[in-house]
This record gives sequence, C-alpha cells and structure tokens, in this order.
Amino acid sequence: MPRLACFSVVGLELWFNSDDHLPPHFHAEKAGEWQVRVHFMRDREEMIALVYTRSPRHPTKGELKVLLREAERNRVALLKEWEAKVNVKSPGSTR
Repeated sequence: MPRLACFSVVGLELWFNSDDHLPPHFHAEKAGEWQVRVHFMRDREEMIALVYTRSPRHPTKGELKVLLREAERNRVALLKEWEAKVNVKSPGSTR
C-alpha cells in the first residue's frame, strides 16, 4: 500500500492500493472508525465514497472538507502518483 506523497492529513492514513481499479482514487482511513475512497478526478459532489464505518462513527464535515480541499488542490500530483504507483486492474480481471 503506497502512501500518498503529495499531502497528508493529521489523524488520517492516506494511500493507494498497489493493484486497484479505475477511476483514479486514494483511500483515507481514520483507524478503527471509518474509511472512504476519494475519487480525486471527479466533481466535489461525487468525490467521496464510503467504504466502511463503525457505527455511530462517521467522517465529520471538517474531515471531509479537508480531504476534498486537498484532493482538489493536488489533482495533478495525485494523478502522477496514481499512474506511478498503481497497477490498474482490467475490468473482469482476477489478478
């Protein structure tokens, strides 16, 4: 799991999966509480996808705001990292 190099957020783990699928995205996790997928090339309203949450814990509006802001600010660098660090799986691939 390669970590993001272009930015960090205090209290969150940010990474790419080495073998992952399109569209380009990274994962953000608050340990033991929640994980989201951040589709950084999409519009702000479509950028966040919840992977899991340990009820009643959810990402706060503040945490999401920081993730969205940094993803938008760093789109070019994120895409370069994605292309360098992620082996994109083909649709239907089992590898």
